[in-house]
Amino acid sequence: MILLLTRSLDPTADMVVRALGEAGTPVVRMDPGDLPRCVEMSGWFERGTWRGRLTTGHREVDLAEVTAVYNRRPNLPQAGVPGMRPEDAEWASNECYEGLYGVLYALDALWLNRPDRNRTASLKPLQLSTAHSSGLCVPTTLITNSPEDAKGFVTEERSVIKTLRGVPRRDADDAPGRPLIVYTWEVPPQEVDGTVALALCQFQRRIVPQYEVRVIAVGAQLFGARIDSPSGREGEVTDWRAYQRTDRISYTPLDVPDGVRDGVRAYLAAFGLLYGAFDFMVDADGQWWFLEANANGQFAFVEYGTGYPIARAVAGLLTQGVRAAGHVMTRPR
Repeated sequence: MILLLTRSLDPTADMVVRALGEAGTPVVRMDPGDLPRCVEMSGWFERGTWRGRLTTGHREVDLAEVTAVYNRRPNLPQAGVPGMRPEDAEWASNECYEGLYGVLYALDALWLNRPDRNRTASLKPLQLSTAHSSGLCVPTTLITNSPEDAKGFVTEERSVIKTLRGVPRRDADDAPGRPLIVYTWEVPPQEVDGTVALALCQFQRRIVPQYEVRVIAVGAQLFGARIDSPSGREGEVTDWRAYQRTDRISYTPLDVPDGVRDGVRAYLAAFGLLYGAFDFMVDADGQWWFLEANANGQFAFVEYGTGYPIARAVAGLLTQGVRAAGHVMTRPR
């Protein structure tokens, strides 16, 4: 039994659900954000193991039958009810999170990937040092809230500025809402000012790409997609994501060099992950430069653009369950 944790609107999860159905693998989909309103859980700890059930509006899951958990894009539990004080609602929501994930982590199940490992792997400075120690090439980077150091860095050599994590959630009228999209952009020295002091900022040497690459890693399988866009040209946005859903970008299958392949696998092992979406730039000399990795990154556009059977690969890995877990078991067997 596969337990899929994600929100109701998740096209990538939909692809995996279809692939699991084609393979005849049972799957139950739920959003932890529905706990406790629409999800009920009871877990008993006896003789060293957990047993119990999860009940959604449509299905009941016997926890003993869960062999793998696919952690996609779940919402956080929301325990507030009308009339409850905000601090009490926050406390109750945290209790739901601790109880749910505490029990699920304790199951003898494969995770793709555990949320706590995803969170650690999302730390960009740690990503860079881990990538380097895994044998991948990484651009020189500065993280600072010193305007003086930032100006000195971008004056020495052409550089870009990148977000460290996430983006503000804001609608067009500046009210809280959907996440904004903040692209990587080249920053000239004259644009570095005192606002750098307001938060830690990430500056990185600019790599002018011949092309860019998204590598999707599913267990031992790697799917490389070459990305061609105007991002490396003068006067264009230095982020290929700005050209998505236009006719100025293309995705084609690409073999991943052995050295990069080994580095990606070492990187996953270092974080205890089974899945990752890796971004590289390939310069005019053919050198692959690691930019970042998203432990829960999208793969749908890669599958659609290249024809790679990535959803089937994810479904296959989940179907193998504990037999494929190896070093990423959630607890000793």
